[in-house]
Amino acid sequence: MRYTVSTKTKIYFWIAVICFFGGVLSWVPYVIFDIQKPYGMLTFILSPIGLVFGALANNKLVAWGNLFMLVSFIPVGIFVYFKLGYLP
Repeated sequence: MRYTVSTKTKIYFWIAVICFFGGVLSWVPYVIFDIQKPYGMLTFILSPIGLVFGALANNKLVAWGNLFMLVSFIPVGIFVYFKLGYLP
């Protein structure tokens, strides 16, 4: 017997995936290119949206990925502080 996924679940999944990649791409200018613009703050908008849609799509991997992106300011902040020499 074949398991079918509803169209609504597929839409929720793809919205969650797009929010995840949007969160990843929002850090690229700050971390890789040293552009000091607040693009990384988009993570605080996109990741909770992706987390909710990942949960609605019953996809734990995408939901956890968006949750990680939501708290990604902590490792990115540590990386930037060490890179710029703010911490000894």
